[in-house]
Amino acid sequence: MSGNRPGRVVLVAGASSGIGHAASVSLAARGHRVFGTSRTWSRTPPPGIEPVILDVTGEASATRCVEEVLDRAGRIDALVYSAGHYVAGAVEETTPELALRQLDAYFLGAHRVVRAVLPSMRHASGGRLIFLSSSAAVAAIPFHAVYSASKAALEHYVDALRYEVAPFGVDATCVQGTSVRTGAADAAQRAEPGIAAYATARDSVVETFARTQREGRPPTVFARTITRAVEADRLPPRYRPGFQAKTLPAIRAMLPEAAFRVLFGRKFGLPRH
Repeated sequence: MSGNRPGRVVLVAGASSGIGHAASVSLAARGHRVFGTSRTWSRTPPPGIEPVILDVTGEASATRCVEEVLDRAGRIDALVYSAGHYVAGAVEETTPELALRQLDAYFLGAHRVVRAVLPSMRHASGGRLIFLSSSAAVAAIPFHAVYSASKAALEHYVDALRYEVAPFGVDATCVQGTSVRTGAADAAQRAEPGIAAYATARDSVVETFARTQREGRPPTVFARTITRAVEADRLPPRYRPGFQAKTLPAIRAMLPEAAFRVLFGRKFGLPRH
């Protein structure tokens, strides 16, 4: 696929808000045909975005969504996976059911949609699979353990996927989002009931993380990166937009683990132990 050819057919999972919404608008402005998904589409999507219903927690829904796009457009050139929500709370507070819902949103949901879209890409001998990840995959965030684990799982999944689909002209990548103003932090699902022993540290970290997002960069920054990935001839394993995303892996690699834990814990207001 030529990197400069406009008019690709792009399926954006999670297009009703946040980075997925911004990416859909950016892609449509570049002349691509954008199918944007939401569980309900309770509001009218922006011009240029064709709404499709998708519940990533259901395999049948993923299959129906992909079949609808193929029926209407004849092909899918790129998948952008930006769906999900996240859970905040101590590990001890987080029930297995809540942890599974978190994994369903970021990891198993992506797996369902990938399985639905890959046959058409293989038959077309080309495609792009682009997943929104997080720097939490590099350094796990305290009191966001299941969220961090789901992003780390997603990145290992994509690393393996790249080997499998390369012979068919299909490529995959992750975009590590960091400190993005999407409103997701304020809408995070809190593990309940809370345990008093964790309350001071937990509430401090959750509020600090939410504040870094409220004060972060606009989602349009990441939308531009996703648009470049859709139009690229070849994809790197990861895109890391911004200074923090680029430097965090290097800092972690260079510092002794104990020193990194102190530094990273201080970022979230945790005392040194």
